Amino acid sequence: MDTKPYMQDRAAEEFFSRLSEGKFQSTRCRGCGRVHYPPRVVCPECLSGEMEWVDLPCEGILLAFTWQEAAIRCRKPEVLGLVELEGVGNVFTRVDAPYEDLHIGMRVTFSTWTSPDGLVLHQFRPVGNT
Repeated sequence: MDTKPYMQDRAAEEFFSRLSEGKFQSTRCRGCGRVHYPPRVVCPECLSGEMEWVDLPCEGILLAFTWQEAAIRCRKPEVLGLVELEGVGNVFTRVDAPYEDLHIGMRVTFSTWTSPDGLVLHQFRPVGNT
């Protein structure tokens, strides 16, 4: 699938390309060492353009979650959540589990899924639910 209609910049394009390979990665500034999600072409902390790709943590903590009936890219109804990744911050993502099986503070792990329009995206699911 051509992902170019979804791309904002070369960092986003590379991010989605890496996701399609099953890699959950983002950029780290070589100047100040800060990891950024979403990925950046320029570090917002020190303005360096020297960015490198690094693996993001594949496990995190579910901080909040909800479900929606209407969705643009996701299936309906869809569970969405906020996952805290150590050393990175929070990621808004799809959660691959029934709403009633989730609770705040549970450990979740990264995986990918393909949206109905063919774009590979990230999601998290409870640890142990592979």
